[in-house]
Amino acid sequence: MGLNVLSGAGVEQTLAQAVDRIRRQVDEHVAGMRELDGKIGELVERRGTALMDLAQHYLPDITLASIQSTFVEVRDDLLEVFARKQRRQQQLHDESAGCERQVEHLEAELKRVTDELNEKVAERERLEELLSERLHGSEEFQTLSARALDAEQELQRNEARVAEIQAEAAEKLPSYENSKLFMYLWDAGYGTAAYQAEGWTKRMDRWVAKLIDYPAARRGYHFLKATPELMAQEVDRRRLQFNDLMEQVEAIEDHVSDEIGLTTVMRAGQQLGAERDELVKSIAGEQDQLLAKQEELMRLEGKRNEFYEQAVDRMKTFLGNMHETRLQSESMATPDRRDDAIVAELTWLSSQLDDARGHGSSLAAERQAWDVKLSGLQSVLQNFRSAEFDSQRSVFDPAFDAGGHVQAFLDGRLTGEQLWAAIRQHQRFTPMWHEQPSSGGGGGGGGGIGDILGSEMSYVLFRVLTDVAGEAMRQSARRGMERREPIRRENRETSGRPTFRRRGFTNGRGF
Repeated sequence: MGLNVLSGAGVEQTLAQAVDRIRRQVDEHVAGMRELDGKIGELVERRGTALMDLAQHYLPDITLASIQSTFVEVRDDLLEVFARKQRRQQQLHDESAGCERQVEHLEAELKRVTDELNEKVAERERLEELLSERLHGSEEFQTLSARALDAEQELQRNEARVAEIQAEAAEKLPSYENSKLFMYLWDAGYGTAAYQAEGWTKRMDRWVAKLIDYPAARRGYHFLKATPELMAQEVDRRRLQFNDLMEQVEAIEDHVSDEIGLTTVMRAGQQLGAERDELVKSIAGEQDQLLAKQEELMRLEGKRNEFYEQAVDRMKTFLGNMHETRLQSESMATPDRRDDAIVAELTWLSSQLDDARGHGSSLAAERQAWDVKLSGLQSVLQNFRSAEFDSQRSVFDPAFDAGGHVQAFLDGRLTGEQLWAAIRQHQRFTPMWHEQPSSGGGGGGGGGIGDILGSEMSYVLFRVLTDVAGEAMRQSARRGMERREPIRRENRETSGRPTFRRRGFTNGRGF
């Protein structure tokens, strides 16, 4: 790789490291909020105890057992709701940790497969060039290729002529068939051995034939009726001849491919490519699940969840209009200072709870902001891998500041869509050998290979054929490959040979 470009793998590493940093930041917020949850739980329990002490002080006529049972009931209800919330949070934490471990495992597998795939791509490129050299040097291949291209040109001319005569017949035959006099003589077999009329009928038929110049019309009608079918039969013969020659040409390519090991590399590369496509898909799925669990954790840590609503409803039902301010005023109206101390503790505990909840809201807001950044950057990373920008052939302009763009996204100066657009703008794939100008005089761009990208063709064979054909027959080579595509695809599928799906090993262009 040139020194004046950035590697796709390097840009991917920048994105992955940023995702890891954000995930660690989220984990720190999760730990802080779990610690805060524990503190809130302790304060709620202490507040419940203080309320029981205060009720016992104000209601001396009610037995201690009844007071304790009443307050314990609501306290236990609240703590049970809180415990269920904590269990669900713990379950989500455990499941999220499992997702993270699975993502880590899958990403390690993706790196291994991608490294092996890059090696197979390099090996394929080397062997395809060798195959091209062997085919160029084969006298039998050169002879058969030239004959096949000549046959294709003749087939193309015949097809064009058949199309013309079919169009001419479709235009002119109705004028014959709409003529009652002509069709009468034609159906009677006039002018042929099948004609049987005698006497007056024969004399009248002769007069009609002279009137409409039947002999000339008959020749024209017969030509229009018979010639398209005869020419179509010739086209079929030419097509069989072309396919026979191309099968011999392709057999030589297959034999040399087997001999130099290209067939084995193609089969192994396509297997690795399918594995990589599946890994990219699996990683995206695991990350989506992880984000969904983190979003649920976010809801549980705020005030918009079923547990919070249950606790609020239970407190409203139990406490009614009981407020610390009312208790405090009543305690100040009595000379006994014990209730003042209890109310003071209750007020302090309520204040601590308010502070803890306020801090929790602040942490939740920060956590939500980091979750949004994590989701956006993970989406960019998924797109990056799906587009195969992490392949060895993927390079970026040296002026592209990947780290700066990522930081701009984290600072809020770029959206995820803008970051991905900037990445796409600065990325390109280095050309494969067949996309480079031919050394055999075939012109630039692999002899028009861009016209057939994505089709089921051998790009080596197409490149060599265009070199053999020369400029004058370049279109014939392209048409010949297009004619053979469905036939060769079926043959390769039947024989179990590796296909030429999109020429590469994966669904994209990177490999």
